[in-house]
Formats: sequence, C-alpha cells, structure tokens
Amino acid sequence: MKLLKKIVIWLVVLIALLVVVAYLLPGSYHVERSILIKTDKTVAYDMVCDFEKWDLWTPWSAESDTTAVIENIGNCEVGAVQKWDGEEMGKGELKLIELDPANMLKWELGFEGINEKMIMEMTFEQEGDDILLSWTGDGELGYNPLYRYMGLMIDSDLGADYELGLQNLKTLCESLPDYPGISITELAAGPAISVKDSVAMADLGVFMETYMPLLYMYAIRQGGKMAGHPYSIYYNWDPEGLILVEVGIPLEEAIEGEDMIMPANTPGGQAVKATYLGPYEEMAVVYEALEQYIKVMKLDVVGMAYEVYVTDPGEEPDPAKWETIIYFPLK
Repeated sequence: MKLLKKIVIWLVVLIALLVVVAYLLPGSYHVERSILIKTDKTVAYDMVCDFEKWDLWTPWSAESDTTAVIENIGNCEVGAVQKWDGEEMGKGELKLIELDPANMLKWELGFEGINEKMIMEMTFEQEGDDILLSWTGDGELGYNPLYRYMGLMIDSDLGADYELGLQNLKTLCESLPDYPGISITELAAGPAISVKDSVAMADLGVFMETYMPLLYMYAIRQGGKMAGHPYSIYYNWDPEGLILVEVGIPLEEAIEGEDMIMPANTPGGQAVKATYLGPYEEMAVVYEALEQYIKVMKLDVVGMAYEVYVTDPGEEPDPAKWETIIYFPLK
C-alpha cells in the first residue's frame, strides 16, 4: 500500500509539474513561410482570393479527404467563406475578413468545438519579374495545457503545409501562359440569327464575308435591333476536311428566319476568355495560350471555340488593330 501511495503521489506531482510547465510555454503561435514566384502579383492574387481555385494548390483540397463536403460562398470579397465537413478535415470554415487587392488577403480560420481562431494572412510584393509571397498564421492557444504542448509542434506541422501550398502555387503560376488577360467569365445567352454550314478551311473567309452582311441586311428588313458584335461558332476543327461553322449576329429580340438564315441563341454559361489584337490568320498564338491555360487550370471544356469580332475590317483597314474575343465554353 505504501508503494501504491508513493506512485499516486508521484503521479499527482508529475501532472502538476506538467501543468505548471504548460503555463510557462508560449500562449500564442506564429507560423510564417515565403517563396519567390516568377509571375505578376495580380496573377498569384487571383489564384489565392478565389476559393474555387484553392483545390489547384492548397494541401487541404478535397483530394486529401474524399469524404469532405466543401461549400464556397462568395468570391474575392470581404465576407466570402469556405465551409467544409469531412472525416479527416473535420468541420470548419475559412472566412475572408480583410483584403487589399493584389497586395494582401486575411482570413479567419475556425473549427467546430475549438473556441480559438487562427488568423491567416498572405502578402504579395513585386520584386522585378518575381513576387515575394509570404503566408503567415497567428493564433492563441488558450488555457488548455494540452493545447500549450501542441503549440510546440504547430510551426513544423503547419509550416510543412504552408511550404507545400506555396510550392504548388509557384508551379501553378509559372505554368500559366505568358498571355495577358485570360480569365473565366459568365456569358448571358440571347437571341440571334445565324447561318450554319460545312465549309473547307480555305473558304472560311469567303463564307463569313458573304453571310455576315446578308445577316445584317435581313435583320434590318425584319426590324431587328443588333445587341452586340458578329460571332462565329466552330462545331469541329478539321483543316484537311470540312469545318461545321455558324456565323451570326446577336439581337435584342428574336425574329423569324428565312431559307438558310435561322433563329439562334448566343452561347451562355461559364467560359474561358481571351482578347486578341491582330490579323485573323495569326490567331494561333491566342489559341495556344488558351489551350495551355485550360490544361493548367484543369478546366472542362464543352464544345469548340466561340469568336466575337469587335472590329469591323471594313471600317478599320489596319489588321493590327482588329480586336477579336475568343471564348471556350466550360461545364
């Protein structure tokens, strides 16, 4: 009994000592990691502020927990939040609480059952052709002795996640095409009239030059009002054979068709977009950039390209000033 009593006393003393030591440990933590990325800071900022893109680079993506249900509410604005619930990730949310566009983002991270929150911040500093991207995490450990001891491992554990996320972000940003202004946008479908036919690649120019003026004249005769620039939609691409192409003009209100001229609708929904300035025969550069962007961003494309011709070559003789907007529709 005396031995048992001594063991109990020593256990009590040991526990008391551990508790005392715990309160001598830091009551807060700070984690910080940085990386240089060869890109413009607006590119990196766009990848970070948009929760929809976090799966492309963070170590906490849905792929790390296949049971997780993730919900994104809002986008690149104060109050935007990402919520999740999974067996490995637990249940929690990340809320955007402060931002300075292209310079700084700050979030509040919380988990269900834990009162203490963590404040995460990213800053973007342009340094020549590179940016210095710094990622920090700060929080209080509270009065739970166990949390104080866990705080000793936060820098190594969370720091490893930060390092992986930053490296993923570097790879992602540096893999994007060096072509300005590629973005994802939302298209609003609307009424149009169009002509669709299968045409050899060598005859595409003649096909458009023939039918676009006819579409304009037909719309005017029918009392239609134009609601935008002429467009073309490619349904396949076979340079050696025939290409099924539709040329059309958008209208404010639908009108009936006649012969080859048919009522139509312009595409709607999400699309990846790029603007090109130059002659039509040199547009391969923008298509190559779009294909690279789609691959890097892991986008699902449905259908072929949709081109909108902003500049009328009949009014602007200099091909270098011809503006064309190219869209690829997304799922």
